[in-house]
Amino acid sequence: MIQDIFPSRLELTFRNLVPALEDCFFSFQNGNVLLRICEDGSRELPTFRDLQKPIEKIRDLTVFLFCVDDIPIYLLQPNDIVASEWQCLRYFPVEYLNHILPEWVYFAGITALHLGHWYERNVYCGKCGDKMERNRNQRELICHSCGNIVYPHIAPVVMVAVINEDRLLMTKYADRSLSQWVLISGFVEIGETLEEAAKREVFEEAGIHIKDLKYFGSQPWGFSNSVIVGYIARLDGSDEVHLDKRELAVAEWHPRSNLPKELTDISIAYEMIEALRIHEKGGLE
Repeated sequence: MIQDIFPSRLELTFRNLVPALEDCFFSFQNGNVLLRICEDGSRELPTFRDLQKPIEKIRDLTVFLFCVDDIPIYLLQPNDIVASEWQCLRYFPVEYLNHILPEWVYFAGITALHLGHWYERNVYCGKCGDKMERNRNQRELICHSCGNIVYPHIAPVVMVAVINEDRLLMTKYADRSLSQWVLISGFVEIGETLEEAAKREVFEEAGIHIKDLKYFGSQPWGFSNSVIVGYIARLDGSDEVHLDKRELAVAEWHPRSNLPKELTDISIAYEMIEALRIHEKGGLE
């Protein structure tokens, strides 16, 4: 999964560090990430030295994100530096991070994207409208006018692999460009348990009931500012699908001996499907 970067380790403890020219940073703009183009055409994370500005003019524009193996990583907002001044930097789709070494860069980048969204969407206080300020000692934003304090937001998502004897329910979205087969998933509503959300999402999208939910694992997913909690469940009752066409284009039962292999190995959905493929005769007990 995307967070599997062993032996490296992402350390989220907030530190009041001062960036140096040699330190790396992430910067995002319209869903793209800033990367440095090397002489051989390859790409890598930029350092503050690539901005060709005195470090004193950069420090106040950066935010400490986290460390990877004690290497500090920072965030630089895209409007802080004029892009036309860059000689070797360019914005690329975030997915390009998956092809950059070391291997921890992709997970670090998606986590940075999550935090970047939070900083971008909380410039002003949602209570009184005054400007928020960063706490230099911990990860929080403070409004000194009304005392409002905001912490990073994490939206829980449930993902469910529904088993019907030797078959697995797989779906395709109706409202996204993504054409691959996926498992049923959705955000948890206020007041719901994770298990209640799983049952509701399956019934709302496919019109079937489930039972015997078993926890599989979890995964941070910065693309949607969420953490995904995976369950495997069994069909309870009729297997006739009643599709919610606003959410899904198709939902079908696939034999576990012949499941689609379209998902990437960074996703918890891939891990769940592979586990079911391996245990196709007996299921996961």
